[in-house]
Amino acid sequence: MIYISMLLIFLPLVLITAITPYITRKTESFGITIPSDVYQHPTIAEFRKKYAFQSGLAGVLILVILGIAASFTTNFLWTILYTVGIFVYILVAFIIYFQFHKKMMQLKEKENWKSKKKEVVAVDLSFYNKKLTYSNGWFLLPFIITVFSLLWTFWNYDRMPEKLPMHYTLDGVVTDWADKSYRTVLLFPFIQLFMLGLFVFINIIIARSKQQMDPANPEELIKQNIIFRRRWSLFIIISGTMMVLLFTLPQVSFVYPIDPFISFIITMVVVGVIVIGAGVLSIVTGQGGSRVNVTNRKTGEIMNRDDDRYWKLGVFYFNPDDPAVWVEKRFGSGWTNNFARPTSWIFLILILLIPILIAVFAS
Repeated sequence: MIYISMLLIFLPLVLITAITPYITRKTESFGITIPSDVYQHPTIAEFRKKYAFQSGLAGVLILVILGIAASFTTNFLWTILYTVGIFVYILVAFIIYFQFHKKMMQLKEKENWKSKKKEVVAVDLSFYNKKLTYSNGWFLLPFIITVFSLLWTFWNYDRMPEKLPMHYTLDGVVTDWADKSYRTVLLFPFIQLFMLGLFVFINIIIARSKQQMDPANPEELIKQNIIFRRRWSLFIIISGTMMVLLFTLPQVSFVYPIDPFISFIITMVVVGVIVIGAGVLSIVTGQGGSRVNVTNRKTGEIMNRDDDRYWKLGVFYFNPDDPAVWVEKRFGSGWTNNFARPTSWIFLILILLIPILIAVFAS
């Protein structure tokens, strides 16, 4: 069961990776700026098909290897292999992507689209006055859950055993214990607080990230982008609430023992729903709303300003002249940061540092 559950999480990852060229904006291809009207160029279409096939095949091969390994390894060893397999797949998929990134650069230079189009930057000055995300007030529910978790912990502290089980095997055998203390029992409520803050932060990023438009279709692209942001905002609110609720399980198990297998199944179901949901949302919506059906799409003599020089390897944005801290990804769905802005590094360091501080505090 553990293998099937984990593979069901790996499969959506492979699917999302394989279809990435089809969900990116029509003004970019493999991290390269292109006019939206050449998106269906035969060579570019062939690149998308080949990337999807190669990255999909790599994922299937790794899945087969993991499936074979499952028949003669322990749960613990297979979990390690599974984790390594995910990182290997991400690395292989990036290598495949980079090959097509270089081919796109060569094709763009050969076709010389820039000389045939006028580069324009389109901006809607009223864009940020529109309702781009759902209110952070919707995070009140996970906040209440977190407060309940904290209060419940203090209320039931005396009922908790002196030795707290921190990790189980699926057979119910405890493999890690911790001495009871307020620092130890507050570990999971603090994790809930961190996740709550992180999801609120992501919702703010969605609302305030840099506006991106296709000057050939400004009005339609604005509609698409608003839908894109609002859908992901709703997804963040729902998935954030599910994750905060999930972390009440280990806290409750300190007083009311929960079968480790049942706990594992619940965890895998929640994580699976979130992963699959993200995949479906990416497919249906596309990056920036590129797959949202619009009418009156135009072609013309203008294209979005070429800023390829600021995108290292087509995926890392580094532009010291751009005040924006957060921008949309060029390859994939979602957002990334402007690595040239010190503020973005501060946020990244805090996101990495806070969980470490929580773990140190609880140890």
